[in-house]
Formats: sequence, C-alpha cells, structure tokens
Amino acid sequence: MDFWKKFAISSDERLASACLRVFPESSTLLIFVFHSLFESAQEAALHWMDPQQAITTGMFRDLVANLREHGYRFVSPDEIVAGLDPAGSYAMITFDDGYANNRRALPTLEEFHAPAVFCISTSHVQTEKPFWWDVLYREARKRGWPDDKLAQTRTSFKRLRTCDIEKQVMAEFGSTALQTLSDLDRPFTAAELARFAGHPLVHIGNHTCDHAILTNYPPAEARRQIESAQEALATITGRMPAVLAYPNGDVSRPALEAARAAGIKLGVTVRPGRNTIPSTRSWPRALQLKRYTLWGTRDISLQCRMARSPLSLRAAWAAIRSKVTFTA
Repeated sequence: MDFWKKFAISSDERLASACLRVFPESSTLLIFVFHSLFESAQEAALHWMDPQQAITTGMFRDLVANLREHGYRFVSPDEIVAGLDPAGSYAMITFDDGYANNRRALPTLEEFHAPAVFCISTSHVQTEKPFWWDVLYREARKRGWPDDKLAQTRTSFKRLRTCDIEKQVMAEFGSTALQTLSDLDRPFTAAELARFAGHPLVHIGNHTCDHAILTNYPPAEARRQIESAQEALATITGRMPAVLAYPNGDVSRPALEAARAAGIKLGVTVRPGRNTIPSTRSWPRALQLKRYTLWGTRDISLQCRMARSPLSLRAAWAAIRSKVTFTA
C-alpha cells in the first residue's frame, strides 16, 4: 500500500465520525463488492485460492446488520432502475465472478431480507474451469514465491486478454494446474446457477464471458464479451441481466456503449465512493457506479462508517488516479 493510500485511509477513519454528525446520509446509494465468502479466517488461509478480501460469513453479516442499524435499506437493481426516493439511504450488495461458495450469503440475505446481485463470468460456469488468479496464487505459494513477485505477476497478467493469461499460467505451472480443487474455489455449475437464480433475493448480473478486462480488448471483442454473457445468462436463468460488473473495474467509452447496446441499465466499477440518487438514472453515470471494497483484515464497523461518510480522501484520491471518467 503506497503512502498516499495509507494517509487517505487513516485520515478517513478520523473524519468519518465527525462528518456523520454534521452531514445527512439521505439521497445516497452505497454499493459493496464481494468475491468469495469463507467460513473462517482459517479457511481463507488454506492457500487453495486467492483470499482476495478474506471476508468471512460472520463479517458479511456484520456489514448487513450495521447498515440496517443505521437506517439503510438494501435494494435490488430493479428498484434502482425504477427510481429511488431521494429522501432515503440505500445499499446494494454485489458479488463478482460466480463462485459456488457465494451460496453462503443466503442465510444473511434471508435474515435481513436483503437482495443481492451476483455477477457471473459465464465461460467459467459453462466449462467449470477455475479462475486464473486462484491458480496463480495457489501455485506461487507452493513454490514459495515472495509476495512482490506474485503481485508483479498478477499485475502483468491483468494487462492481457484472459485466453493469453491462461496460456501463460499453463506454461508456467503445467497444463494440469488449471483446475479447481474443491467446492471452495470452483465456480457454479450451470444447473446450480439456474437454481440459485430462482431465489427471490438473488439477482444475476453480467461479469463478461471470460472475466475479460475490457480495456485489454478491441471494441468488437469487448462487445462480444458482454453480449455473449448476456445471452448465456438469459439461457441459464431465464432472465436478461440489468447489471454489468466490469472485471477489475476497468471501463472505456466503447465498453459503456457496448453495455448500453446490450440492455445493461447499471454498471459498477471498483472505484470507491458514495453514489447520489440522481446518478443512478442518468446516462452514462448509471453505468459507472462506485463500489466499496471491504477487507477482512480491518474492522468491519469502522469500514462501514467510512463508507457512510460524505467526505473521503480515499474516494477523492481514487477519482484523481482514475484513468478516465466518461460524461455525456
């Protein structure tokens, strides 16, 4: 973590409580992104897969309970598209990738009657292949790679198309490395996803066909990644998704145009920040919504308080470092 990011986070921790006593939280939509859910910290540390945020089911429940306690109502994408009352405070839960372990979210969603969006990379579901970052993490740990080598390799892979990443993974670790180990690291099967999508609190979103970082693809290929996932998800679940989560949060003007043409109503990045209610309905802002990423290594209630705060140096810093913000 670089100096400015550390400084922004520590400053936000101090600012949050003071800001929340002064500024209202109305006309706000907070969106949170998750990937895997672990039963415990010990499970996250097994090195079977990249722990990413290392969020446990208990931490996930703490988030939902905390926001509900502070007056936030959890909403579905359909409610956002239809229009939210500007007087309210809202939150939306999103999961990216399509891990089968996401079913662990259901007890908390049912307890609080909170809808959630699960954004799926469809080729992983259709072929039941693993996610390349999990294979990289697992194999690197087996070989005792230092953290900086793993981080550098992951960063370099994110500049490539997914098919090229997978070729490099197999060249480095062997063709048999590209496989899942257990129910923990595997994606949904198509049959499981179809059943899961039938739950009344579950909404399915698009995460491209191949978990494609769209800025690495020519516009025509980026469009095919979105459209193919739309078609596959409609076939599996019986409903066309209204939400697109951009892999790695990277978005370009061609990607925005392709998403709009494919019928996408809401697009979510990984840039932190609060969304104002008007921005959820205006083009192209509705396709560039901000999301907070929570970390299992830090206090969940404090992270919730920072997300609720109207002033955030981290969000401002992310906006400055953002490659581009597209306007009408």
